[in-house]
Amino acid sequence: MMSTGQGQPEPEIIPPGAKSSAETDYATGFESVSSAMTHPLTMPRIAYGLFAVAAISGFPMLIGLIVAYIARGEAPEWLKGHYTFLIHTFWGGLLLILVGVITWVVGVGMLLLWVLPLWYVIRIVRGWILLENRQEVPNPQSLLFG
Repeated sequence: MMSTGQGQPEPEIIPPGAKSSAETDYATGFESVSSAMTHPLTMPRIAYGLFAVAAISGFPMLIGLIVAYIARGEAPEWLKGHYTFLIHTFWGGLLLILVGVITWVVGVGMLLLWVLPLWYVIRIVRGWILLENRQEVPNPQSLLFG
């Protein structure tokens, strides 16, 4: 828009059937969101993000688990390993919590429950780094670090 001599902007002249620059910017914004959601790394990033937030508050991990189960079915082979890694992180963590609580009496559980958050954070960080480097998880079914 150009300015007239009196300080007011000159109205934009739009030919019939064309979009204004504001409409084009608005549509482009939706197209970029749409293309971002169809990008193959979007869903694993969301899942890893939910698992990362769960390190502070446990609830988002359940949503991340559901995302991993749903997205794994139609993902490329190398991304299926990431989803499997996340799923095993959830179930392995739950198993380790159970073993830690049961063995609390003997003292082993105290150590296990103390090490568990470190194990969890290392798995999430390692998996996310591999994802961002477009690498698959070498051993996604392992309960160690892949």
